[in-house]
Amino acid sequence: VTTIEKSMKQILKLKTSQPVDYNQLIRWVMNKENHADKLQEIVTQYFMTQRIKLDTDHYTEKLSLLHKMLVYAMKCKQTTNLAHISTLRSVLKSFHDLYFGRDHK
Repeated sequence: VTTIEKSMKQILKLKTSQPVDYNQLIRWVMNKENHADKLQEIVTQYFMTQRIKLDTDHYTEKLSLLHKMLVYAMKCKQTTNLAHISTLRSVLKSFHDLYFGRDHK
């Protein structure tokens, strides 16, 4: 999430610079998209298919939070709206607390 945020900030910064360095801009866009894809892959391939068992406690809440992570990762991939990063971090923390317990660091 931090790398996606850094990429967004760099894109916003490069967009306004004169002259615009399009090569660098494209590299940051690709970096942002790749990290959003990696996050989506971890959520689906690791958590949704391997870690969240059908009979686990809070099953529907965990799936709901994972789905929100997928949606906000998609929004981060499609835009440079930093509000999506804040929401993604919030959802990630909620999932962390539910999955590991609030006392886990």
